[in-house]
Amino acid sequence: MRTETIQTMAGAAVLSTFTYIPLLVKGLLGGSELIVTVLTGTYATASFVGSYLFGRAGDIYGRRLTLRLGLLFAALSFALLYLVDSMEVLFLVRALNGFTVGMYPGALAAYAYESKMKMGRFASFGSLGWGVGTLIAGYAASFELRLAFVIASLFFCLAFLSSLTLPPIDRVRVKVPLFPVETMRRNLPVYIAVLIRHSSAHALWTLWPLFLVSLGADEFAVGIIQATNSISQFFFMILITDKYDCHSLIQTGLGTTAVAFTYFLVVALYFDWVQLLPSQLLLGFAWSCLYVGALKYVTQNNVERATASGLLTSIMSVSGVIGPVIAAVLYSLWPGYVLIILYGTVMSLVAMVVFGRSDRGPIDAEA
Repeated sequence: MRTETIQTMAGAAVLSTFTYIPLLVKGLLGGSELIVTVLTGTYATASFVGSYLFGRAGDIYGRRLTLRLGLLFAALSFALLYLVDSMEVLFLVRALNGFTVGMYPGALAAYAYESKMKMGRFASFGSLGWGVGTLIAGYAASFELRLAFVIASLFFCLAFLSSLTLPPIDRVRVKVPLFPVETMRRNLPVYIAVLIRHSSAHALWTLWPLFLVSLGADEFAVGIIQATNSISQFFFMILITDKYDCHSLIQTGLGTTAVAFTYFLVVALYFDWVQLLPSQLLLGFAWSCLYVGALKYVTQNNVERATASGLLTSIMSVSGVIGPVIAAVLYSLWPGYVLIILYGTVMSLVAMVVFGRSDRGPIDAEA
């Protein structure tokens, strides 16, 4: 259970912080929606750099060393959020958070695969952490918002302590070029599909807590909504996703994302946050399929698994840079969330078509 514990605790730390940063900006620091988008882009840019550098390091210097360093530095950097008292300091701390969060995922995914763990099971515990983390952080935030960030740092501390107990595994040390062009070429279909879908999704996630508040949710209700999505992912990932091939999972995930976003649009126009809860089950299923499918694709199709997994994390980080820019533009054109949600629906369908046309079909698990 060591790998599962690390995945759970790290997932809890990341999402509980992501959920409450926009509320910190708006409620305590007096920032605007546009400031939130720039801050999210800063975090994602730093995460991209960390993922790119340390995914490769996991193949060269070892999974466990890279993983432990990443978790330790993440615990320290997230603790700094409690001390933030100005927007300038917040930008610096979030950049540091992003970089440290990018350090460990590639090494962790590679270690899990080489430990013979099924990717659906591995991913499911990250989603379990998202659910547990947002509930606990949401409860803490109902007393004092900054306590959510203390909880996040403690989660990372637990993950780091668990990483110290990981046993070594036999593996072949891999030489990886600084610019792994062949790795990127080999996995291009899934990278492009994830980039298109996740960029449009991040346009909404950037302002998601504020969207929920606009529907009448308070801090704890925000945590409940996030937890519903995340805990549903846990069950879908652990019960369903390992039964299907990566190509079917990716296509299903992209298509059902479009359906879920359409539901968001209806709720935004006619209902309040309570009616949003059923859609979180559908969204949980969509992300379960897409994320596990993508993880299977990059771990089965590459020997340099930490690099390929790190690049997948980097692509998601780049999406986190593009998404806030899209959100800022769309929000400026039409203040509110309807146009952003509609954009996400359309781009999810575009990603499904792009993947279907570029995917090469079944791959050799030992390639």
